[in-house]
Amino acid sequence: MSAPKNPSALALSPHRPGLDKMLPKGVGISFDDLDDLDASFVGSNVNSEPRPSLMGLSPLALLRAAGPGVADALAEDFGIVELPYGELGLTLAAVNRERSPRGLGPLA
Repeated sequence: MSAPKNPSALALSPHRPGLDKMLPKGVGISFDDLDDLDASFVGSNVNSEPRPSLMGLSPLALLRAAGPGVADALAEDFGIVELPYGELGLTLAAVNRERSPRGLGPLA
């Protein structure tokens, strides 16, 4: 995979759990289809999901525990925020709902 043209999409690792739920493979979605707000929405949701492999913490919570200042700076640079578990929208439909008020069509 080539580097995305959108710098905010760099926060979205193609190997990150949850990403395939939001941007499923095989439906013709490219990272280049995401604008900064899309990438921030997806990154915030994917990085807020608790993981058993991280002792039940989200990637953002684990990073914040290791280095609060670094975690906050990275989150700000990538435009992501930690979301409460009950507010996660880990589906393509959630991404498309987020795009709609901005006048953007669905990704797929």
